[in-house]
Amino acid sequence: MPRRWPVRLTPAPAQRGRPPGTRALLGFLISGWLTLAPGVSPAWAQPVPSTSGAPDTIAGLTAQIAAVRDELSGLDDQMTAATEAFDAGRLRLGRAQTAADDAAQRVTRADRTVQDVVQKRRDLAASAYRAGGLNTLSAILGGDPGDALDRVGALDALARRAGAAETQERLARVDLTQARMDAQASLAAARAAFDDVATQKQIIETSAARQKGLLDGLISKQADLERKAREEAAAAERARQQAAAAAAARIAQQAADQQVQLRQQSALVGQAANAFTGTPVTPPAPATAPAVAVAGGGGAATAVAEAYKQLGKPYVWGAAGPDTFDCSGLTQWVWAKAGVQLPHYTGDQWNAGRHVTRDQLIPGDLVFFDPSLDHVGIYIGNGQMIHAPHTGAVVRVENVWWNAFQGAIRPAG
Repeated sequence: MPRRWPVRLTPAPAQRGRPPGTRALLGFLISGWLTLAPGVSPAWAQPVPSTSGAPDTIAGLTAQIAAVRDELSGLDDQMTAATEAFDAGRLRLGRAQTAADDAAQRVTRADRTVQDVVQKRRDLAASAYRAGGLNTLSAILGGDPGDALDRVGALDALARRAGAAETQERLARVDLTQARMDAQASLAAARAAFDDVATQKQIIETSAARQKGLLDGLISKQADLERKAREEAAAAERARQQAAAAAAARIAQQAADQQVQLRQQSALVGQAANAFTGTPVTPPAPATAPAVAVAGGGGAATAVAEAYKQLGKPYVWGAAGPDTFDCSGLTQWVWAKAGVQLPHYTGDQWNAGRHVTRDQLIPGDLVFFDPSLDHVGIYIGNGQMIHAPHTGAVVRVENVWWNAFQGAIRPAG
């Protein structure tokens, strides 16, 4: 309801003050409603430096990924502040809209009040006019003069009171109109501030989305490079192992050829001696062959070649092939392919052949480690062996563990 001002019987000087409710409303609108959330700066999203010029290496991509993640972390902080400012701005905009609507309704009600007062004053003037003329004058002259004067005074008082009320209502309407203008100005400022916050929030969201896309691309590229590096390393390892296998096979074959040659030479020597003396001559024992002789006839080459075929298969305790092995299970398997049956226990394998020294080792020999002889591998030459190391590992080529070496045997076949 519009505020009713007291009506005086005599015109009072016009005072252009605002009603207390209007002052409170304007005080609320003016008192810092555009203040942003603490810590929020209008210049949120700065351009993110490009990392596209960095080298496409795993190390370079790792550095790029770290930089982009730092940028995203900063954008997340800015987004948190921007969201708080956005929510606060939306709340203040709603309050400003409510205040502007209320001020407009006050002006509308004041307009109706002024119209009512003007209409009442006009009705009073019309009534006085209709009651005037000769009839009224006759009534005054023919009756009690005091009563007539009282009636005239009453009409005059009503007219003056109606005029004063109209003046007060018009002044109130002027104040309310000014309050409405102030509220509309505050609403426009609130809307502009909210639009700015919304724009800044959108800029941050766009920057974050762009950086997220960049990060995903870098991570994908890094994964591709790492996969390629693993494939290249695996190919290089396969090539190295194949070369080592070929070299071991050549060594084993050369040893077998030398053994055959020695036997042939021994046979020729025996035949020549028999031809001259007629007495059989015992040929030299094969043990006098060079240290490269093959253990168990030609079976060493087969055993070494079979060991290379098992590379990469997992270690499983107690397993003896064909897909998983422990250490003695592997040596048992490869020598079985060469026709030599070995027990599945390192202690028993230690006694399953002729013992040889370190400087007598040839491909195919079994090498044992630790005082308890709890590990065994197959020697492949060049100071290397193939073995099944331990749980979690696979069959692989390694240098012989000379610091734990206990001895070796040459399986009999």
